[in-house]
Amino acid sequence: MAYQTVFDITSAGYKSWSFPAFGLIFIAAGVVLFLHRKALPGWWRTRPRASSAFAYFFLGFAVLWTLVSFGSTYADYRCIATAVEEGSAKVVEGPVTDFKPMPVSGHTMERFCVQQTCFEYSDFVVTGGFNNTSSHGGPIREGLPVRVSYVGNSIAKLEVAQ
Repeated sequence: MAYQTVFDITSAGYKSWSFPAFGLIFIAAGVVLFLHRKALPGWWRTRPRASSAFAYFFLGFAVLWTLVSFGSTYADYRCIATAVEEGSAKVVEGPVTDFKPMPVSGHTMERFCVQQTCFEYSDFVVTGGFNNTSSHGGPIREGLPVRVSYVGNSIAKLEVAQ
């Protein structure tokens, strides 16, 4: 059977960058807050030690959150991509069964099985692997012949029958 690749982590690259990048907004706000804390009105002027402590805390937390979120999402991506590149990803092939699509509104994971191996994912969950649900244009349908390369619960490569 001929397959067409619809997702491959090695060609998709690090697609979770927007999640940690969101933290850059808070880092910028923290820098502005810190630099201008003495010029702010009201409480900020009357309590300089508290305003400085808050500015330090806000900026520090923003930097920490951004670094941790980048580190964890990039490590997830590298782990999956490395397994594919080294050929240690598991592969399962067959028709999609037990397909439960995610509704357009979200709030549940999309699920499907191939043979005895089941997968779940959502457009709203940050992952390095495949997470494009059918309600948002994803290719998975009940009975569709697929070949899935996976690492743990993450879909590293998804191929569908032509």
